Amino acid sequence: MTVRLLIAGGVMLTMMAGCSKSKESAEDSFKESFRRSFVNSCADSAMKGGLKEDDAKGKCECAANYLVSRYSAAELSKITAADSPERKKLIEEAVKSCKSM
Repeated sequence: MTVRLLIAGGVMLTMMAGCSKSKESAEDSFKESFRRSFVNSCADSAMKGGLKEDDAKGKCECAANYLVSRYSAAELSKITAADSPERKKLIEEAVKSCKSM
């Protein structure tokens, strides 16, 4: 009986560890996808506004890295979901963090 409980507990822990790694992998994957999309969209907008391509990409990469390092995938998905005052505030915050570039 005790051996069965230990085996069952071990299996459950292994499954939980696997789920945890999958969740981390999904989080990382979403963040990388968000970062790429954000940089492309941001750089396109910045270049239309007159910024040179290298400068636009550099600033947009900085802002994307700021957002990805501070917010979860769930929070970032809210940023992409709708054009809201919260979204604007977060993006402005990220851009301000990169002003010294």
